Amino acid sequence: MFIRFHGKAISPFTNQPYGIFAVIYFLKRDGKLSSLDLQLYETTVNWFEEHLPNPPYYDDLNNSIRAVTWFKDNESTRHMINNLQPFFDLAEKYSVEIIKSVANKPPGTIVYEDALQIGVTAFAYPAQS
Repeated sequence: MFIRFHGKAISPFTNQPYGIFAVIYFLKRDGKLSSLDLQLYETTVNWFEEHLPNPPYYDDLNNSIRAVTWFKDNESTRHMINNLQPFFDLAEKYSVEIIKSVANKPPGTIVYEDALQIGVTAFAYPAQS
């Protein structure tokens, strides 16, 4: 099973909903976070930068393959998802809906894979929970 947390707004680049990291980044970019929430944002981002591999297509400034990532559903990933809690809290505090989509099989063509996540292109969104 695969899990993705995202907002409602569709990226004009990928034609898929913006993922949770982008959604919460937009709060920061738009100056909506309090100074305390900004610190929480930075701490959370730094933790993920240290513990979650960065797929190579994100290093490509243009993400020319227009891929998005989905978490795998395994014990290691549950730890990752638990560490997203500050982002869930920020989304709730600032009235931003975060949607959890679940797919029983890869939701597209896999272009990247590690122990925690897959990157896919050419996908359709499955049911949301």
